[in-house]
Amino acid sequence: MSEPRPVAAKPRPIPMTPLPPEYGALDGRKILVTGAAGFIGGALFRRLVRYGLDVTATVLFPHEAEALRAEGHQAEVLDLAGDEPWDDLVADADIVFHVAAVFQEVELDARMYDRVNHLGALKLARTAGRVGVSRFVHCSTVGVHGSVQQIPATEDTPFNPMDLYHRTKLAGELAILDYARSPTNGRMTVCANRPAMVYGPGDARMLKLFRAILSRRFRMIGSGRTLAHLGYIEDQVDSFLLCAVAPSEAVHGHAFNIASGEPLTLNELVALIARHGGVPVARLHVPVAPVWLAALACELACKPFGIKPPLFRRRVGFFTHHRAFDLTKARERLGYQSKWSHPEGIAATVDWYRAKGYLRG
Repeated sequence: MSEPRPVAAKPRPIPMTPLPPEYGALDGRKILVTGAAGFIGGALFRRLVRYGLDVTATVLFPHEAEALRAEGHQAEVLDLAGDEPWDDLVADADIVFHVAAVFQEVELDARMYDRVNHLGALKLARTAGRVGVSRFVHCSTVGVHGSVQQIPATEDTPFNPMDLYHRTKLAGELAILDYARSPTNGRMTVCANRPAMVYGPGDARMLKLFRAILSRRFRMIGSGRTLAHLGYIEDQVDSFLLCAVAPSEAVHGHAFNIASGEPLTLNELVALIARHGGVPVARLHVPVAPVWLAALACELACKPFGIKPPLFRRRVGFFTHHRAFDLTKARERLGYQSKWSHPEGIAATVDWYRAKGYLRG
């Protein structure tokens, strides 16, 4: 349900960037971005704003909407667990980027995860189709493949979700793509974008890793030979925009794995961060099993109190689950090519963390 619009404070000037020709089809379209208070959704929303496009953000809390309006943006409140109809919210949109989700909220139960990531996402897609939205880009995750056994994984690699977040995101993706192919959808083009491990300026999720390495407190859990496929935030935003402008016949009913460059081993990733941060690489490795058990104990101890544990099993999975993806489909159907190398992205991220005072030195 939309919140009443307060009188906005005088907005700060927004630096504009010319709309690149490859995204020219966005010009003149009305765009809705859900989850604009988050890292990925916020980066997408602000890129569209910089292009001078007609874009509205949705956020979960009224104070988040008020903050965006105070900056001169269009913003509405959307609770994906809510029962109210959303027709008015999406009625004027030509394109919907659905990025909002429940993520790493261990205090929430399975029912709430499913209500938001599966049922809420499907309800939004159905609403968009019913009111005449022309394109719906759903943000899923490469985590639907879990710890990949087929390296590199393609979009057709068997699903293997490893936790509640991935299971409910998979349920949402499959339900939305089933709807896309059904007669009830009508003419709305629908696709799913599966981001890899997205990082970059504005990200807080990877901050703990960068901070531990650059403060020389990092200890590798396991061998460090596990593969990680990173996605720099600017590449990820590009992939969303390409999903919105690619020919319908190339994307409708399809999912696309998205990442930057080639996968790295964790040892290589840690060495890159250390080098750009100007510190030596820590050589000590610790075994996986004790850390995993400690994470389980933390989750069990914190859950009755509704607090986020300092360590949880999903974070341990970072050190044990292979993530490596074949990007051929995105390249051929979307024209996607990553523009940021790992050294460039990591250097930019280290610089941003330091400029914000998040790192010492």
